[in-house]
Amino acid sequence: MKTSFLQWLSPYTWALTLRRLLYDRGFFRSYDFKVPVICVGNITVGGTGKTPMTEYLAGRLLESGKNPMVLSRGYGRITRGFRYVALTDTASDSGDEPLQIKRHFPETVVAVCEDRVRGVRRLIEDYPQDPWIILDDAFQHRQVRAGKNILMADHNRPFTKDTLLPFGRLRDLPSAARRADCIVYTRCPESMTDCKIAGERYTDIPVFYTFMSYGPLLPLHDPAALPGTGAPVLLVTGIANARPLKEYLQKHYLVEYHMEFPDHHRFTDKDFARMRGLLEKNPDWQLITTAKDAVRLTGSGIPGWIIPVQISFFPGESEDAFFHLVTGLP
Repeated sequence: MKTSFLQWLSPYTWALTLRRLLYDRGFFRSYDFKVPVICVGNITVGGTGKTPMTEYLAGRLLESGKNPMVLSRGYGRITRGFRYVALTDTASDSGDEPLQIKRHFPETVVAVCEDRVRGVRRLIEDYPQDPWIILDDAFQHRQVRAGKNILMADHNRPFTKDTLLPFGRLRDLPSAARRADCIVYTRCPESMTDCKIAGERYTDIPVFYTFMSYGPLLPLHDPAALPGTGAPVLLVTGIANARPLKEYLQKHYLVEYHMEFPDHHRFTDKDFARMRGLLEKNPDWQLITTAKDAVRLTGSGIPGWIIPVQISFFPGESEDAFFHLVTGLP
């Protein structure tokens, strides 16, 4: 993989190169811990499935009798410092993704902290009995030396064919992928053959291929009867890449209107009024949104449905091999 000429014109490239050198040579310190720490991250801006992967790992660890704990920065929150996420929180308290994870796994400890080293130390101090810590979106945070690093990548936007900001979508040098223990491609096509042909291998790092699967609709706020096949819906999203979701819904419903907002968008009273207006003007429509957006719609009272999304491995592929690689568990 060659670095593009445009990339070397960016001061960002030189800053990242210097930062990597300082960490690699030991001028900046990295901390490791005597408990399992699994980092889920990416080197691109936009959604690559980090949170679904975090939830996948938490679920598998629970099934294995372990005690998973999730530590996130808590992007979009107005609080500061270390904080345990509670079911009674709002997205402003803890960030939308940590709150989403907490609602999916109520018994799992979920915390937010800008300082990942401090956050890990606090979790170990408060829960010393066999903690399994999952760092959500921490691949660039090299102060923590994770036991395993999972690099998430969108199959439709491979980092090997991209370049650094502002000329591309990379937020770290492509060569940073060498620090990963494996690469997980998400949003692969339905044909596994096509997926492997288009997939990119990087040196000898193990590569896994996954797709996003969608579960049955769940109620948001007192919705009407479950929308049937072909029913008209209002889609509301504030995520990095809503295209795959919209394409999926269009196969089952009639997406009459898509209110699309930037990632982590904090819905305003004006936004809520617009949603209510569309639903009142079109009484046969029903609102559908994501689990991530649902935590930011809490309190609005707007009726609708949540569509769950999860990481899925292809049948017959190496799901168990992946789990064993990153955890050492069978």
